[in-house]
Amino acid sequence: MKYLILLLIVVGAIWWLRLQRKPKAPPAKPTGPQEMVACVHCGTHVPESEITQGAKGAYCSPAHRDSHEG
Repeated sequence: MKYLILLLIVVGAIWWLRLQRKPKAPPAKPTGPQEMVACVHCGTHVPESEITQGAKGAYCSPAHRDSHEG
């Protein structure tokens, strides 16, 4: 009987600790429509939040920025 009570206390403590943890906030993502920008190197359109900015314009990836500007 004492083991059953001990088990209930341990399970209750674990349950209580799980309730006390704050839920993780989801990563902030832009909501709604976004401006689409064409890559200077290949012409692919990507959302404005995902562009890689270079000295000569916007690129779809760092590799295209390096090959076009380098």
